[in-house]
Amino acid sequence: MKILHTADWHLGKQLHKYSLEEDHRLFLDWLALTIQERLIDVLLISGDVFDTTNPSNQALAQYYGFLKKLIGTGCQVVVTGGNHDSPGVLNAPRELLKFLDIKVVGNALESIEDELLHLTTPSGEIVVAAVPYLREADLRKSVSGEGYENRLATLRQGIRGHYEQLADLKSSQFADLPSIAMGHLFVNGASTSESERDIHVVGGEAAFSAEFFPSGFDYIALGHIHKPQRISNSDFIRYSGSPIPLSFSERDDRKYVLELTVDNTKITSVEALPVPAYRELRCFTGSLDEVEAGLKAYVFTNPLPSYVEIHVTEPFADPHKEMYFNELLREFSNVPFQIIKPRLSFTNRTKGADELFITGTSIQDLTPRDVFNQRLLSENLDEETRLLLQEAFEELWRDVSET
Repeated sequence: MKILHTADWHLGKQLHKYSLEEDHRLFLDWLALTIQERLIDVLLISGDVFDTTNPSNQALAQYYGFLKKLIGTGCQVVVTGGNHDSPGVLNAPRELLKFLDIKVVGNALESIEDELLHLTTPSGEIVVAAVPYLREADLRKSVSGEGYENRLATLRQGIRGHYEQLADLKSSQFADLPSIAMGHLFVNGASTSESERDIHVVGGEAAFSAEFFPSGFDYIALGHIHKPQRISNSDFIRYSGSPIPLSFSERDDRKYVLELTVDNTKITSVEALPVPAYRELRCFTGSLDEVEAGLKAYVFTNPLPSYVEIHVTEPFADPHKEMYFNELLREFSNVPFQIIKPRLSFTNRTKGADELFITGTSIQDLTPRDVFNQRLLSENLDEETRLLLQEAFEELWRDVSET
């Protein structure tokens, strides 16, 4: 039996207001083809199908269009909700999707037994604990009794209790079958990227320890963290990661889906299948001259135009540098790649008037000429420019004084 573990698609995601729709389209086309070619029996999506709780029509069309492509492949699908997903949006077509061998668990169910799915495929049977993102109200249901003084400990215990109940049910009902537990949460030790913007109570302060997952499951298919990684150095507790880069901090991450092979009721291997890179996220840093040289030499080879971040750092504030920086952006506005995150900063920032003088100096005791001359001294100006500015100031000051 072949099982694919994926998560964190974030359909509808925009990167600095630039669409990733084409990136997702190419990924979903590749995934559908991979499922057919590799004869995948079960596809797991461990949360965050969508980027927002109110996905656009385009994002919904991509989701349902992909599911439609799986009709006739023999691949069953299990979808669980993530913290970015609306349980209502995911659950709305649930009863209809069951007829297409697609199981959806958008939120924790009233009867926890319903989260334990027994899947029968031509290649064998498997049990999946389809655990969605657990909200605080869900977790408190899983804790027997009251009296916990520490709220975070209560939440952690709630997560642990939820999985233990499912493990006990699996052991009593399907003891001889292989099993997988899904989850959308932050597990201690996971390495995050800047795109996980909602690592909050359940995902952060109440981070779960891998040792608390019960031993009754053969594999833990995690979502929520976008960097693919093993937890506790185990091949069987893993984040698949997001299938495409969702932030510039992920630009160097290799993206995967994970293929599990089940043989004779045992998971015998977990293979990382590289997702093709469709768009490069590129970052250029340095001085204006260095960044300009890098942009002029840059050639991309991926199917989609690159999204480029530039961070220019100069030692001193200089209006000429700012003007040249803006000219540089205009010069590269019609190239085959797209600059979407430009930034110019100065190592030695310009001080405000209150910072130019010795502590204790009152601004009321200073003349405008004193402030202006001190400001000139704080700038990195050549002698000719400094003299020209002083002359201009004196002329303006005379005009103001005479009115």
